[in-house]
Amino acid sequence: MPSKLNSAISVGKRQLVDSIWKSAGIEGLGTTFPNTERILENIPTEITRDEVLFIVNMKRAWEFLFDNIDYPVTMAYLSELNKICMTDILFDAGKIRTYPVTIGGTKWVPELPDYEAIQRNVKAIADNPDKLESALDMFCYVARTQMFTDGNKRVSQLICNKILMDHDIGILSIPYEKIDDFKQELVSFYESGNPSRLKTFFRETSLLLNPAYVENIEEAACNYQFPGLIEEESYDMKDTSPKM
Repeated sequence: MPSKLNSAISVGKRQLVDSIWKSAGIEGLGTTFPNTERILENIPTEITRDEVLFIVNMKRAWEFLFDNIDYPVTMAYLSELNKICMTDILFDAGKIRTYPVTIGGTKWVPELPDYEAIQRNVKAIADNPDKLESALDMFCYVARTQMFTDGNKRVSQLICNKILMDHDIGILSIPYEKIDDFKQELVSFYESGNPSRLKTFFRETSLLLNPAYVENIEEAACNYQFPGLIEEESYDMKDTSPKM
């Protein structure tokens, strides 16, 4: 069966090198756009092993998105993305974090992940009928929950783009010159738990939207709140894990 294709997915494929280069910049890697392109084309290039691993793993993660764009967003999907991103980098790649971590630039310390709570909240976000809001909230939730030992920002960007492309909305692409501003907004979000400013930053600087996409506010209206405000409820947690 051929892979799904729409305008947003086409843009995502055309912007692949640019997206990986920008993601490397967010992680503090100094690779250039030309070197990123050379690595993806298997052309010998003098860059560090960490840069090569990052670029190759992110290419594989994006390919996983394109090949599995129709699958629902579940913990299995997120875990597979982390496993791909952190291959040969992290010993427990793809596994839920089981020990404390600290975040650079802030004294805020994330709690240990609660697997069942994460499942509920991921489902609640994915079920939001406003898919642009769903995509941005998924970025915020995965980033702040720090469910994996490392690679959470990478998974956040990827899963946000998965939702955007799946619904032909567009892609998230943080401008290289705005990376420092993004990091400041991200730290503020970590500390406050309020995603409003970070999502406003994305809306104003980082969304390449499909011109045909029109947000239907009435359709998006629902009893939805960003996780952290969600009350304890029982959800139907049927196994909808992607076949890997």
